[in-house]
Amino acid sequence: MGGSRGARAIREIRNIRSVVNGSSRSGSVILVAEDHLDSRDALKTLLEAVGYRVEVATDGRQAVTKAVEKHPALILMDMMMPEMDGFEATRMLRRRADMKDVPIVALTALDGARENVLAAGCDDYVTKPIDMPAFLEKLERWLSTGRRHSF
Repeated sequence: MGGSRGARAIREIRNIRSVVNGSSRSGSVILVAEDHLDSRDALKTLLEAVGYRVEVATDGRQAVTKAVEKHPALILMDMMMPEMDGFEATRMLRRRADMKDVPIVALTALDGARENVLAAGCDDYVTKPIDMPAFLEKLERWLSTGRRHSF
């Protein structure tokens, strides 16, 4: 069973890779702000496999610093991190003129978090566990439309 699920995941990634690589956003920098090593590594591996360049941050303070230094095309922000949570990091980034146009997509396991993450300044959210094909399609939409897009 694990083998067939793995084979299906590989086929899905290849299908998505062909769409992403054909887009004008392939090679875009995405900042992944995630404190859990396994989740961070999985996201980094997946995003690089489909053609994005990835920067990582392990807490909210580092996310703010890296976002300002690297000016990514999109930020994936875990909302529950040490040092500074994703809510505060997002609020700090939104106060900066150079970060106002960068889409921030919240990563959360919290049910009913929509209002809270949007109020903090996130543009969208993805709940954990992540449905990878839908997640990648959502990222591509945000990268192609920027903050002008809303869900």
